[in-house]
Amino acid sequence: MSDEDYHVEDLLLDLNRKKEKKKLNSGRKGKRGEHSICKTLIERFDKPFSRVIGSGAHGHRAALTEEAKLILTGDIVCPPNFRFTIESKHGYPEIDLCNALDGGHKLLDGFMEQVEKDAKRIHRKPLLCWKKNRLPCIAFIKQEDLPNFRDFKMHLCYNDWVAVALTELLKKDNNFFFEIP
Repeated sequence: MSDEDYHVEDLLLDLNRKKEKKKLNSGRKGKRGEHSICKTLIERFDKPFSRVIGSGAHGHRAALTEEAKLILTGDIVCPPNFRFTIESKHGYPEIDLCNALDGGHKLLDGFMEQVEKDAKRIHRKPLLCWKKNRLPCIAFIKQEDLPNFRDFKMHLCYNDWVAVALTELLKKDNNFFFEIP
């Protein structure tokens, strides 16, 4: 047998390349998802919404001005009088709501904790938008922020959060989403 019969080094390189590609694609998926949420919000409200560059990675820095924190907290830059901080999650096929109802789901709980901390920091309400591949987007909102959630024909209560279809939540009146100056 010659050295040409074995290509262990090439195999390991190929495995590393696949890991890099997967990580890169998940980042692209997140950005595409954030753009999709922005497009939906712009169409609904006819106001500017855009992705936060770095998706909220700067909002926790104490040296930022209050105005900068408003812009850089969460995943979506919202108009100044918008009541919510939005965290956008796309993919995560490992999250199964059936399993979450039996003791919770650590990853989903982490997303909720993240958006709740971000919202508290800038005195807004938390809103988590999660979309699995080829499925509708689900909006998770605190029950206290959606007291009439039972008006939604389809909803799911999870701890002190309510999950509804984002398309259904966006049917609510503008006064629900915006503070009137």
